[in-house]
Amino acid sequence: MDERHSVELQAEVHAPRDMVWPLLSTTDGLGRWLDAATFPSDVGGPVRLQMREAVAVGSLLAIDPPQHVSFTFDWEGDPIGRPTVVALDAIDHGEATHLTLRHVGLPAGRQLELHAALWRHWFERLVVAAQPGSPYGATALRS
Repeated sequence: MDERHSVELQAEVHAPRDMVWPLLSTTDGLGRWLDAATFPSDVGGPVRLQMREAVAVGSLLAIDPPQHVSFTFDWEGDPIGRPTVVALDAIDHGEATHLTLRHVGLPAGRQLELHAALWRHWFERLVVAAQPGSPYGATALRS
Protein backbone atom coordinates (compact mmCIF):
# COMPACT_ATOMS: atom_id res chain seq x y z
CA MET A 1 0.00 0.00 0.00
CA ASP A 2 1.30 3.47 -0.96
CA GLU A 3 0.51 5.48 2.16
CA ARG A 4 1.11 9.20 2.19
CA HIS A 5 1.87 11.09 5.36
CA SER A 6 2.27 14.70 6.36
CA VAL A 7 4.02 17.06 8.71
CA GLU A 8 1.97 19.90 10.19
CA LEU A 9 3.22 22.69 12.44
CA GLN A 10 1.29 25.62 13.89
CA ALA A 11 2.13 28.72 15.89
CA GLU A 12 0.55 32.00 16.89
CA VAL A 13 2.77 35.04 16.36
CA HIS A 14 2.10 38.46 17.82
CA ALA A 15 2.22 40.35 14.55
CA PRO A 16 -0.50 41.37 12.10
CA ARG A 17 -0.88 39.21 9.00
CA ASP A 18 0.18 41.97 6.59
CA MET A 19 3.55 41.99 8.36
CA VAL A 20 3.90 38.20 8.24
CA TRP A 21 2.70 37.54 4.67
CA PRO A 22 5.95 38.64 2.92
CA LEU A 23 7.86 36.00 4.94
CA LEU A 24 5.74 33.31 3.25
CA SER A 25 5.44 34.66 -0.25
CA THR A 26 8.50 36.59 -1.43
CA THR A 27 12.09 35.76 -2.25
CA ASP A 28 13.37 38.31 0.28
CA GLY A 29 10.93 37.19 2.96
CA LEU A 30 11.67 33.47 2.64
CA GLY A 31 15.36 34.30 2.65
CA ARG A 32 14.97 35.80 6.13
CA TRP A 33 14.22 32.42 7.71
CA LEU A 34 15.69 30.00 5.16
CA ASP A 35 19.30 30.20 4.00
CA ALA A 36 18.24 31.44 0.55
CA ALA A 37 15.19 31.35 -1.70
CA THR A 38 13.95 32.07 -5.18
CA PHE A 39 10.18 32.44 -5.20
CA PRO A 40 7.94 33.41 -8.12
CA SER A 41 4.98 35.75 -8.03
CA ASP A 42 2.98 33.74 -10.57
CA VAL A 43 1.49 30.24 -10.34
CA GLY A 44 3.63 27.73 -12.24
CA GLY A 45 6.86 29.61 -11.60
CA PRO A 46 9.92 27.84 -10.18
CA VAL A 47 10.54 27.61 -6.42
CA ARG A 48 14.05 27.08 -5.05
CA LEU A 49 14.75 26.91 -1.31
CA GLN A 50 18.17 26.47 0.23
CA MET A 51 18.31 24.89 3.68
CA ARG A 52 21.93 24.49 4.70
CA GLU A 53 23.61 22.33 2.02
CA ALA A 54 20.30 20.99 0.69
CA VAL A 55 18.27 22.59 -2.07
CA ALA A 56 14.56 21.98 -2.54
CA VAL A 57 12.93 22.70 -5.89
CA GLY A 58 9.37 22.83 -7.09
CA SER A 59 6.76 25.05 -8.68
CA LEU A 60 4.21 27.44 -7.26
CA LEU A 61 0.78 25.78 -7.19
CA ALA A 62 -1.37 28.46 -5.56
CA ILE A 63 -1.08 31.91 -4.05
CA ASP A 64 -3.99 33.64 -2.34
CA PRO A 65 -2.67 36.81 -0.65
CA PRO A 66 -2.46 37.36 2.22
CA GLN A 67 -3.51 33.92 3.46
CA HIS A 68 -2.25 30.92 1.47
CA VAL A 69 0.67 29.79 -0.64
CA SER A 70 1.49 26.24 -1.78
CA PHE A 71 4.15 24.68 -3.96
CA THR A 72 5.50 21.32 -5.01
CA PHE A 73 8.59 20.22 -3.11
CA ASP A 74 11.41 17.80 -3.92
CA TRP A 75 15.13 17.63 -3.21
CA GLU A 76 17.53 18.56 -5.96
CA GLY A 77 19.89 15.63 -6.55
CA ASP A 78 18.17 13.35 -4.00
CA PRO A 79 14.47 13.13 -4.89
CA ILE A 80 11.88 11.98 -2.38
CA GLY A 81 10.48 9.60 -5.00
CA ARG A 82 6.93 10.91 -5.08
CA PRO A 83 5.15 14.24 -5.46
CA THR A 84 4.91 16.28 -2.26
CA VAL A 85 3.38 19.67 -1.54
CA VAL A 86 4.19 22.35 1.05
CA ALA A 87 1.43 24.76 2.08
CA LEU A 88 1.87 27.85 4.24
CA ASP A 89 -1.14 29.65 5.71
CA ALA A 90 -1.47 32.89 7.65
CA ILE A 91 -4.82 33.31 9.42
CA ASP A 92 -5.66 36.79 10.65
CA HIS A 93 -6.33 37.07 14.39
CA GLY A 94 -6.31 40.87 14.61
CA GLU A 95 -2.98 41.85 16.13
CA ALA A 96 -1.81 38.22 15.91
CA THR A 97 -1.41 35.74 13.06
CA HIS A 98 -1.90 31.99 13.21
CA LEU A 99 0.76 30.28 11.04
CA THR A 100 0.41 26.78 9.67
CA LEU A 101 2.97 24.83 7.66
CA ARG A 102 1.92 21.52 6.07
CA HIS A 103 4.09 19.18 4.01
CA VAL A 104 1.85 16.48 2.50
CA GLY A 105 2.49 13.37 0.43
CA LEU A 106 5.54 12.15 2.32
CA PRO A 107 6.39 8.45 2.60
CA ALA A 108 6.31 6.83 6.05
CA GLY A 109 9.36 5.91 8.07
CA ARG A 110 12.69 7.65 7.86
CA GLN A 111 11.62 10.22 5.24
CA LEU A 112 8.71 11.33 7.40
CA GLU A 113 10.94 11.57 10.49
CA LEU A 114 13.60 13.55 8.63
CA HIS A 115 11.10 16.01 7.18
CA ALA A 116 9.39 16.46 10.56
CA ALA A 117 12.75 17.36 12.15
CA LEU A 118 13.71 19.58 9.21
CA TRP A 119 10.47 21.56 9.31
CA ARG A 120 10.53 21.93 13.10
CA HIS A 121 13.92 23.65 12.77
CA TRP A 122 12.95 25.96 9.90
CA PHE A 123 9.45 26.69 11.22
CA GLU A 124 10.98 27.87 14.50
CA ARG A 125 13.10 30.29 12.49
CA LEU A 126 9.97 31.51 10.68
CA VAL A 127 8.22 32.15 14.00
CA VAL A 128 11.22 34.14 15.27
CA ALA A 129 11.39 36.14 12.04
CA ALA A 130 7.67 36.94 12.29
CA GLN A 131 7.95 38.52 15.75
CA PRO A 132 7.88 42.32 15.86
CA GLY A 133 11.33 43.77 16.26
CA SER A 134 13.11 40.72 14.84
CA PRO A 135 16.08 41.79 12.71
CA TYR A 136 15.06 38.98 10.35
CA GLY A 137 11.40 39.90 10.15
CA ALA A 138 8.89 41.48 7.87
CA THR A 139 9.39 44.92 9.45
CA ALA A 140 12.87 44.90 7.94
CA LEU A 141 11.34 44.01 4.56
CA ARG A 142 9.17 47.12 4.61
CA SER A 143 12.03 49.51 5.45
